[in-house]
Amino acid sequence: MSLDGFTLRKKAILIALNSDTPDKSPKGYVDEPLLPLIVLINNHKDYVTTSSCSGRICTYLEGLDEEAQGAGADHHDEDEEDGVVRGYDENTSLAAVEAAKRAKGGQWLYVSHDPVVFPEHSIQDQRWIVDLLFGPEAHRVVLMEDSAHSDTRTLDMARSQLVYFKFEPMILHIESSTPAAAKTFLNHSLFSGYRNSGILPSVKRTMLAIRSTLKLDAPIAYIPSTARSASGTQSSASGSRDEAGKIHLMVSLTYLRVLIELSNDKFRMNVAQMGRFEKRLTEHLLEDESAGEKKKVGDQGEWEDKEARRERKRKEGLQKQEMAAMAKAEDDARKAAAAAEEEKETSLDHN
Repeated sequence: MSLDGFTLRKKAILIALNSDTPDKSPKGYVDEPLLPLIVLINNHKDYVTTSSCSGRICTYLEGLDEEAQGAGADHHDEDEEDGVVRGYDENTSLAAVEAAKRAKGGQWLYVSHDPVVFPEHSIQDQRWIVDLLFGPEAHRVVLMEDSAHSDTRTLDMARSQLVYFKFEPMILHIESSTPAAAKTFLNHSLFSGYRNSGILPSVKRTMLAIRSTLKLDAPIAYIPSTARSASGTQSSASGSRDEAGKIHLMVSLTYLRVLIELSNDKFRMNVAQMGRFEKRLTEHLLEDESAGEKKKVGDQGEWEDKEARRERKRKEGLQKQEMAAMAKAEDDARKAAAAAEEEKETSLDHN
């Protein structure tokens, strides 16, 4: 691993952060609540932030890889329109289903980096929750009590295309100049409550992921599979098209409200944790760097490690103790000589 390589990468990252050009994130810029922490970290010579998120509430419609499903699914009508959700054979494992879903990107329906503000009429009319969480796809949503698929088996739901509600706390990816520096930062992170943090395996770079345990992730809706009807026979083409346009809630609106309230609480915990983290880094990490710059050098002018510095300090302490003992002994000897001389003079006076 080359320090020169780290220095060059850090320089390029800092130039990009200070420019007006949008970054690669969906927002195009760093989350404002993270700015003080990012500046603090990037001002340290051993670290540079590579990506970050201050925390967010979001809903995500997972993707589907239709080619991956084709091997296990029955033949479909040739006139099915694009976008119809394909079904899986009865013996398709859930692991294979999940792998197929991950193979193709999904759609973010809602993303907010701030707590949700409840409207005044939120208790009387909770339909606003659907409009909020499903965004442009809200018109496709069928409430749980209105769904004709309310008796659908749980296994069938798991094999369908799912919508997830998520709360994701702050996450930081940081490159470190050395493994030792990474371990130091990781210790401060763990002490600050970021228990899911760790050093990422990499041959070329030393990377850190700083994460907490405040995450919330729950499936809330699904798009029914239309390749088969409930009896196992193929559904009609028109029926498939109708079902393909619907997103069925598998939970109540009251439950969605609970998820939002929980996430708002986690937002507050997330912000407080970020504050404690910033305080610790300010008091310890930068202090460590300052102490490292001011520490004494060895006899040959080389920088000392902690063990060498501790040994030098021990020897210096012993030397000071010896010098103090010698000075005390000399002082005691002078006092004894003066006392003897005074006693001698007193004896002569009496004679």
